Formats: sequence, C-alpha cells, structure tokens
Amino acid sequence: MAKKKLNKVCENAVGERDIIGLLGAATYTWHLVEDKTKFQWRDEDLTAALFCSRADDIPRSEAEYIERLCDDALSTRNQALGSLSWNGAKFQIDYQIRTFDGRNIWVEERGQRIDGEGKKASHIIGVITNIQTRKIQEEQAGYHASFDSLTGLWNKSRIAEGLNHMLATAQRYDRQASYIVLSIANIMDINATYGYEAGDRLVKAVADRLKACVRTPDICGRISGRSFGIGLSDCGTKEMQNIAARILKTVSETPYASPHGDLRARFAIGGSALSQKATSATDAMQQAATAIAHSRLKGGNFVAYSRDLPDLKPRQSKADLTRDDVVGALNDRRITLAYQPIVHADTRDTHHFECLLRLRREDGELTSAAEFIMAAERLECVHLLDRRALEIARETLINFPNIKLALNVSAATVKCEQTARDYIGALKSLGPQCKRVNVEMTETVALDDPAMAGQFSMEVRALGCHFSIDDFGAGHTTFRNLMAIEADEIKIDGSFIRDLSLTPHKQVFVRMMVDLAQTFSVKTVAEMVGSREDADLLTRLGVDYLQGFMFGIPAPSPQVSLNNEAKKTKRA
Repeated sequence: MAKKKLNKVCENAVGERDIIGLLGAATYTWHLVEDKTKFQWRDEDLTAALFCSRADDIPRSEAEYIERLCDDALSTRNQALGSLSWNGAKFQIDYQIRTFDGRNIWVEERGQRIDGEGKKASHIIGVITNIQTRKIQEEQAGYHASFDSLTGLWNKSRIAEGLNHMLATAQRYDRQASYIVLSIANIMDINATYGYEAGDRLVKAVADRLKACVRTPDICGRISGRSFGIGLSDCGTKEMQNIAARILKTVSETPYASPHGDLRARFAIGGSALSQKATSATDAMQQAATAIAHSRLKGGNFVAYSRDLPDLKPRQSKADLTRDDVVGALNDRRITLAYQPIVHADTRDTHHFECLLRLRREDGELTSAAEFIMAAERLECVHLLDRRALEIARETLINFPNIKLALNVSAATVKCEQTARDYIGALKSLGPQCKRVNVEMTETVALDDPAMAGQFSMEVRALGCHFSIDDFGAGHTTFRNLMAIEADEIKIDGSFIRDLSLTPHKQVFVRMMVDLAQTFSVKTVAEMVGSREDADLLTRLGVDYLQGFMFGIPAPSPQVSLNNEAKKTKRA
C-alpha cells in the first residue's frame, strides 16, 4: 500500500515523459536504507541525456552523484537535504554539475520529502532540470542592462547613472564636470549604400578609438544607434572644448577600413558644462542634444550648450517619432522579423513564410512595426527598413536552407529611382538564394504607376525572385494591369476572405478572381483565413495558398515541421 502511494505521488510530481524531456529534466526517487543512499531514476534515457552519458553510466548512489557536483554545489545540496525535517517539506536549489562530456552546466533541483524518521529523510522524490540556457540568458540580460552589446561600452541607462554620480561629486566637492555627445552624421548613408554590417563595423571602430581617448574616472557609452556620450570629471567649459577637439581629431583624422574600401565618417559634436547648467543626468542629456543639433547645422563643429541657445529638438510624445528614432532602432537591432507560414490549400503543408517587421521598444516589449513604418514613410527613410528586412532574411535563408520567404517592399522604396536600384542591388547579392525569395508589392502602389511597378517586377523576376501583388482587390486593379506587371502571384485582400463561408457575394468575387488568375497562370493566396469552413471553401474555389492564425501565428523564427523537412529531403 505504501509503495502504491509512493508511486502515485511520483507520477503526480513527474507528469508526462515528453514534457519532462523537453525541459531537459530527470526525475528520481531517493532512498536512504541502512545509511546507504540510492537514486532510482524514473527514465534512464532522459537521465542519460541530462548527464550526456550512456544509460549504464548515470549515477545510482549519492557518492556517484557527488562526483558530478562542481564547486560549492555539495554544501548547497547538503544544506537543502538537511532542511527536509518533516514529511512534505520541499526544497529548490540551483548549482552546477559536470557532464560526462566534460562540460559544466547549471541545473535546478526540486525535491520533496515523502518519508523519514524524525528530522532525517529516508524517501525523497525530485526532479533535476537543465537550466543552462536560462542562466546564460540571465547573464546576458544582466550584461545588456548596463552595456551595449556591439561596442562593449556603457549603454544609455548606465551613462545616466554615471552622470548623476558625477554631478553629485562635483556639487559636493565644488568641482567642475562636463558631458560631450559625439554623433556619426552619415551613418544612414553608409547603411543604405553598404548595408548594416558596414554600419556596425564603423560604429565599433569609432567606439574603439573613443576608448583610447577616455580614461577613468571619465565615462563613455553608446547612447543611441549612432551617438556616444562622454562624461568628463574635473572639466570646465574651456577644457571641454579642448577635449572635444582632440576627440574629433582622433575619430575623424584617418578613414575606417571595411570590405567595401576605406569609409570616411562625418561627425557632429556638442556638450554641456554640467556643474554650471545641469542639475540631473536628464538635464545634461537634453542640453547636449540641443548642442549637437546646432553642431549639425554648423557642419559638425563643436557647440557648447548655453541657456540662450535655441532648442532645435522640441519635446515630443512617444507617438511622434523622429528620424533619429528610426535610425536608433535600426542600429540598436531593435527591428526584427516575425515569420508567418503560408500553406498549400490542398495539403496544408507550409509553402513559404511571410516576413513581418517587428519593433522591440526600448523597454524590451516586442510590438508590430505598423506605426513605426508609417512614421518612417513620413520621414522618408522607410527604404532603410526594407533593406534591414532583406539583411535579416538573408541570414534566415542561410540558417534554414529548405524554406522560402516573402518580403514586403514599401511604396517609397520602389518609387524612388535610387532606393529602388539599391534594393535591386541588395537582392542581386543574394545570388542563387533569390529563387527562394518572393517580393510583395501592395496593390495600391501598382495601381498608382503600373509602368513603374512593371519595371520593378521585371528586374526582380530577372534575378530569379517571384513577384506578388499584396492586398489584391482593395484598389480594384484590373487584370489588364496585372498582365502588364507580370506578377507571379496575387494575395487576395483579407476583407474579402473574412467570414467568406457566411457571405455569398464575397464568394462570387473570390471565385471570379481565382478563375481569372488561373487564366493568366497566376497563383493565388488568401490571407486572414479565420475558420476551417472558410479554408475548406477556399480550397474548393481553387485558391492555391492560405494564410491566417489557424495555420500559424507570426513567430521569431520559421516554425518548420519535421514532416515538411522530411518531405523536402526525400524529394531532394
């Protein structure tokens, strides 16, 4: 009876084998009999996976388990076991173990006393989970809370802390202090012309030169995508101007090497004497922002903040984004892609993924980039977002060699001859991977200038890419225009797909579009498919591909099923 009860408790604590396996966990029952301890592992294969060993080599006694413990793990675990002074008592501890392949990994052990005499446990059930990934993420989070990952310099929040400390010291001991901001003025041009890898190289190289200029107790950090902040102790207005001149000479005197040849960086630089004018880090940063805005107007010459200096950077609401906000998000790598599957209508297997822009705000929250894209269009820099999406997609194509991706291109990128040429050039650099890329242009862009859209389509398709018209039906594009543009695919606007099975007139319209598309050998995609009834009806109507949350939500990486991969490998 006691054994059955113990097994029942074990089963409740353990849960399903598959879930435990996904957690990288091993569950056990620990026995103490005549001063000898024994581990009884519920699933030896999962335990072997945790220890990276053969099933025959897993520890089966306390002594064998102790051999796998690292550093102070033994005392931590002994203390936890000693705390189990009554039946039902629990513990949870983290420590490191040494696996059989020579690595040290972090594990979490949770245990509960089932039976014992007095304060000494004789039966314990527990689970040991591999938390190495979580520990690494925690360490990275701690690092990113204070440091910029690209340059290794302090980030904006850490610089603010340093400035507050510097201000307090200056006021307490009646000393002077200053704050200088250096900004790379032509970083957007470099990103647009050579790509963000070149921009990253330049930012990193500028940071390296700045490190040579700054000595403790002075501080230096990257405060935005293209700007650096330098806090100077025991430094008044005159000294600040001299140091600014030295910094500017150091970072701009010689060009920066890159795979594209030497790059010349242009700078703007401004500063504020803290002890005279600023009472907090926020004041200092606002004053320096005003000074550097005037520096840009003066061709990059140093400008020191004064109270009569006009404010060229008015306070803005969170929704009122600036060009600097866009560039900062791009250079801080806060623009990412989410991947939503588009499936075959007949088999429901994934055919390709649409790449959707996402914005990670400064507080860490990931949101849709819709408002951000609209602001970028208004600020005439949306082409930078298109280029960044293409660069991320390139890495995804490399990491997932059996998938295809669809990329949206903005109207402003296509309508401007220079940005369109740059985008085509970036596509061309993909080489054979172009065959796995589908470029989507919204119908409204095609409707505005069919000749321009047709030329862009021709150049894209000449590289091996597919070309699609998105939101088809929303602008009532004629199929005559469709033939002129030579699209490979149309994506039927979601307004005609939503509740299709319940709306007869929508069914007529969709059937007409599908029939005409088939006449011109053009594939069709139905977006925003929301129910199985709609999906089945679209399949009967002859739609080629389906997209919607019922087939998969946008994810940080393409969710490739093992079945799809197996089929593709078999076909290959």
